[in-house]
Amino acid sequence: MSLSLHEDVIVFDESGIKSDKPARKVLESKDANVETKPQRLVGDKGLQKTGKRNRKTTNKNDLVKLDTPKNTEPEQIPAQSISKPSEDSDTCAPVLSTGKVDLLPTPLPIRTRKQASQNNDPEPVMPHADEIYTRYAAPLLALSDQGAILPFEDWATSLDDTVHIEKIAEASFSEVYRLTIEDIDSSGGANESVLKLVALKSAPDEPLPCDIPQAAKRRRNVDLDAQKRKELQERQKENEWRSSTSDVHSEVRLLQNLTHIPGFTTFRSLIILQGRPSASFGRAWKDWNKSRPKAKKSQFPDPNKKASFSDTQIWAVIEMQDAGTDCGAVIEKGGISSIWEVWDIFWNVCLSVAKAEQVCRFEHRDMHMDNICIRSSEPGGDVVGPVVRNPLKRKLGFTPLETTVIDYTLSRADIIGQNTDTKRSFIADATDVAYLDLDRDPSLFEGDAEEEYQYEIYRYMWGAVYHNDPMNQDEPTPSTSSSATTTTSSSSSKSSPQTPRRSPRKHNDNLINTAPSTPHRPPRAHPPHHQTIWSDYHPKTNLIWTHFILHTLLQNLQGNNEPATQTPESILRKIVDAGPEDGPRIHKKAVILHKILRKVNALLEPSALGVESKVKSVGDLVAWALRGEYLGVGDVVGGA
Repeated sequence: MSLSLHEDVIVFDESGIKSDKPARKVLESKDANVETKPQRLVGDKGLQKTGKRNRKTTNKNDLVKLDTPKNTEPEQIPAQSISKPSEDSDTCAPVLSTGKVDLLPTPLPIRTRKQASQNNDPEPVMPHADEIYTRYAAPLLALSDQGAILPFEDWATSLDDTVHIEKIAEASFSEVYRLTIEDIDSSGGANESVLKLVALKSAPDEPLPCDIPQAAKRRRNVDLDAQKRKELQERQKENEWRSSTSDVHSEVRLLQNLTHIPGFTTFRSLIILQGRPSASFGRAWKDWNKSRPKAKKSQFPDPNKKASFSDTQIWAVIEMQDAGTDCGAVIEKGGISSIWEVWDIFWNVCLSVAKAEQVCRFEHRDMHMDNICIRSSEPGGDVVGPVVRNPLKRKLGFTPLETTVIDYTLSRADIIGQNTDTKRSFIADATDVAYLDLDRDPSLFEGDAEEEYQYEIYRYMWGAVYHNDPMNQDEPTPSTSSSATTTTSSSSSKSSPQTPRRSPRKHNDNLINTAPSTPHRPPRAHPPHHQTIWSDYHPKTNLIWTHFILHTLLQNLQGNNEPATQTPESILRKIVDAGPEDGPRIHKKAVILHKILRKVNALLEPSALGVESKVKSVGDLVAWALRGEYLGVGDVVGGA
């Protein structure tokens, strides 16, 4: 593995692979579509039925591996619809585990209506209804192993005997569940998998209930036109919080592309289901909702109620490996409170994103604290109060914390390792790109920054994409270049010395450099001459999100957590392998690291990231850190 620096940009060779060392997430080069086989929680029919929580464990002889999901693409993808930014976290998903639970039972015939009763009198169905749903889900089935839609109930039943199902999070368009199986052969450790459960919009040609002839006969005295309008309105309302197949297709392709890059979610499989959620998922939903405060109850319908979902509802289930706990939740618990944790988390995220920039021109576009997950590389390690080792002998890796960047709903990346010269491409560009046209959802850029500083970040990102300047919020003109590389800003960094901001996400006290927010733009129509601007590569958006991450992390250090306010004795409390005589030197290093991060924070201010900024990507930022010897080459290419 070699590393060369040219014009402030890191260039890696293409011989590296994802490191097997658990202690370090580093930049290593590898094609994102190399045919590797990520482990999946699977098991065979020999698993014993033991109940829900007091369940038996599997024998290692029962464990098998499945091939990675197919990388074939669909004939045609429907028009995209935009996903909104998560307010709660999607979960986190990597770090391979050895336990396996069968998530892919033998495909069964699609049942569009339940059998009515024991008298064998079936409920009426539309002719060829199964073809409607199979055709609708075809783009996703092409990315799935099973190749057919599975009944939700039968699929879930195959899990009930072997795993504990727990709901752990919600996002704008998905719910997240954790599956856990105890493995006595792994020292009692829990083997976990994470499922992202996504309800899909109704198929365009799916009949309304009143369109079914047999159902219409039962409503002879009903105004069918009025009934049809009512049912259509209800369907449109339900589809508002559901995802399109193109949205899910884009996210899965991104997952497949990024899974081999250190510090990104390890993708396992995509499963397509039909029907109402099973009782086990209903119980998990109820338990999670019961534990939530009144103001934070579930935004999704109760799956235990029959009216919440029809038995024709199509689901996309994305299986990933568990990556731990999101940073937002850890901060709420009092974690990430030392300079050592802040330093490791920030630079490990930067290393992962810089690698993804180089491999597939990646932009995350929604990298807030809930989309950064951490876990300890040490068995039983604590993410809230991790130990610190040998701080005087290293430049990175002071703690055992590993980071994972998750949730690529709004992300953009080149799809590599596939045939891009095909009419089946997700878009019509010469390069196959997975992305979402964020302009189709103007509300994304209209959030109230008084409530969340995160909403300001989306506006900064918009300015970077349209004007190459986060501070420029002027409406684009037809002559605006889609690459936005030469636009002269009317509100450049020279005339905007201070970055407007409001309260960071979930943290409203002791604001740093508080100033008025950017002008609030009114809703605007989608500009047709800029349809593909979000498919272009704008790496400066990654810098804007790293600004948000560092700003939030540094704010969490304010007060008694700042190294300058601590004594050598207090700073030694969580450090192992250090004696009292090392206290002054360790304290001095902590103060220096804090000063460096404040320097980086100034470099990443949106007001400093205008047209004339020399730092144009996270890769540039890592190169800058290498030149300043803030990081070592070994930290970047695999040493620790």
